[in-house]
Formats: sequence, C-alpha cells, structure tokens
Amino acid sequence: MNRGVLNLPPLYPITNARSSMSLADQVSRLGAAGFPLVQFRGKPLDAKAQWLQLRQALIDSKANGGWPQICVNDRADLAVLAAQEGLPLWGLHLGQDDLPPSEARDLPGMEAAHLGTSTHVMCEWWGVDAACDHAGLGPFRATLTKGDHAEPIGLEGLRVGCTTLRSRGLAPVAIGGLTMADADSCFQAGAESMAMIGEIERCQEPRELLWSAQLARWQARKPLDHRLGLVLIGGSGCGKSTLARALSHRMTLPVADLDSAVENHAGAPISRIFADSGEMAFRKMEEEVFATLLLAPAVIALGGGAWESEIIRSQVRSAGFQVLWINENPSEAWHRVAQDPLRPLTCDRAAFMDRWRNRMPRWGEAPMILPLGRSSEELAEALILGIE
Repeated sequence: MNRGVLNLPPLYPITNARSSMSLADQVSRLGAAGFPLVQFRGKPLDAKAQWLQLRQALIDSKANGGWPQICVNDRADLAVLAAQEGLPLWGLHLGQDDLPPSEARDLPGMEAAHLGTSTHVMCEWWGVDAACDHAGLGPFRATLTKGDHAEPIGLEGLRVGCTTLRSRGLAPVAIGGLTMADADSCFQAGAESMAMIGEIERCQEPRELLWSAQLARWQARKPLDHRLGLVLIGGSGCGKSTLARALSHRMTLPVADLDSAVENHAGAPISRIFADSGEMAFRKMEEEVFATLLLAPAVIALGGGAWESEIIRSQVRSAGFQVLWINENPSEAWHRVAQDPLRPLTCDRAAFMDRWRNRMPRWGEAPMILPLGRSSEELAEALILGIE
C-alpha cells in the first residue's frame, strides 16, 4: 500500500465558470462520467454566485455518498461556509498569492481537508507549505483557460519537479495546457495526476478519457506486484469478490472472500450474525478470521466495513500484502445491492450513502482502481497487462 504520497485519480478535472453549463451541473456531469474528484473553480463569478453553485454541488455530492469529492479552488471563505453547513469537502487548493496553507489549516472545518497549491519554479517546489499533501506543477505549456500563467516548464521541468515533490512526500499534479497525448510522458515523468479543463470539456466520452489515463498510469507505474498477496477494499457492491476471482486466476494465487470465510467460521449467514449477535460481534469475528487468510499469498476481497479496523490494517502491513481500492460510484453500487436480504447494511439508501462517505478517507489510503463500467474480467486483464 502506498502510504507515502497521496493517492489521486489519474485525471483531475477543473470546472470552467465561462462554460454555458452551470458549475454545479459540471460537477454532476463529471461525477456521472466516473470522475471521483473535481476541483471547483468559480472565477470570475462573484462570491455569492460561486457559493450558491458550490453549495448545490456539495449537497448533491453528500446525497451520493460523497461522489464526486470536491476541492475548492482559492476560496478559503467558501470552504469555511461549506464546513459550517456540514457539507463534505475533500480539500482546498491555494495559489501562491492566496492564504498560506498552514494558516488555512487552522480555519474552522479545515482540520482534515487535503490542501494543495500551485508551483511553477524550483524554489517553489522546495518551498511548498508543510500543510500541503499535493501540489500542481506547471504550466506544462501555455493554456487559454488561464491568461496570467507563468512560463511553461515543459517535460524536463515536470520531471525535475515531480522528483522534488515526491522526495518531500507530496503528490505531483501536472497542470497547464495538457491533452491526452501528454499522458504517457507525464506519468513517466512522475505525475500522480493530470489537471484538465478544455480537453475534458471538448470530449464527447469523458469516461473513455479517464479510462485511457488510468491505463497510461498503470503502464508507467505498475499497479500490482505478482509476487505479493493482494487485498481488495471498497464499498458493498463495488465488485471486490468478482475482481478477486478474476485476478486470482491471472496471478495464479488462491482467492478468498472475507465475508464468506466469516460465514463458514460461524456456520451462519452474515445477516443472521448481525441479527443474533450484532455488528460489533461480527467485526470481532472478521478480525479473527482475517488473520487466517494471510498465512500465504492470496487475493482477498474484504467486506465494505472491514478496512475501518486498525487491527486488520495492521495485519495487512505485517503480512506484506498489497492493497487496492475499487473506487466505484456509490450510486452504481447501490443499484446492485439495494434491499439484498443477504446484506444487512443495504436496506436504507441514505444510511448506505452515509457509510460510504464516512469510509472513503480510509479507503483512499490505498491506490485506486476506477471500474468505469468495465467488467471484472476487463479490469483484471488491464491490471495484469500493467505488470507485464
């Protein structure tokens, strides 16, 4: 599991206030296309107009299990307003002339927010505020969506900047005039993600753009090590068990499903364990059974809530297993599992979405797989091709 650098999606879309589509609708469109994280940039709209659009986008995201997650550009004041209303905010992006991130960290509701900044030259790469966990690098080339951009850094500048930021534990995000033609070289240079506006706006199938970027990143940085066991995490209905079986065959490793292992141990279905003994007893049983699955390399699918356990996370670290998060749109997962009598926590949509949103920070500690409508067989094949 990558614990040193923040795990980001391969593409990082940014809203465009000059578009004919409202900012809130842009966020919704991007989320529906499969983008798990969107930067909300509202310039040049005034503060009130930006707030109304941001508020609506956050309300919609909250109702959909925190999907897509939203990072606010520049406006620390709007981020504080969102926190005061109890609206989930992934992070805050601050430019070199904005409030220093270390001061933003002390604002109400910003304690756990992901803070990022933009950097353009070497002194800024080395001088990123310690409160940040990611930083933009660029511009890669001149861009029409930002007229006051700095001098382009090009591929060599991006390579040096990525190396510098990663040495400081920061996730590098390539910014400025990027297209998908740049994906291979950007990821090879060390970028964790590519920020885009125009390329995504112009694309008729943005989901395919994101899928291509994911494949390019897997080619640049192998997603799997076939020598190690693998644990798949994510929400109920995201496809962990089916992907585990598909990967098991290709990695020539045994497969295990923690929920099934608990049921075999207890001699009863999970729904009965919940009804007779309660969730706490089930979680304790999960921890005990899980230890037996780590005795030899395998591909293991965890239940939706298992990764919340520090004991389970510690067991994985000690066993040296790798971890991947299936980062599925929770609405897609809900359609698969809603009202399933064998899943005791899928009876109420609002509760399902609340749990999903609350668990995402912990899942996000692992590198992500974006299914994007692909079957488990297609996902497994793409992952395996990334390690060959």
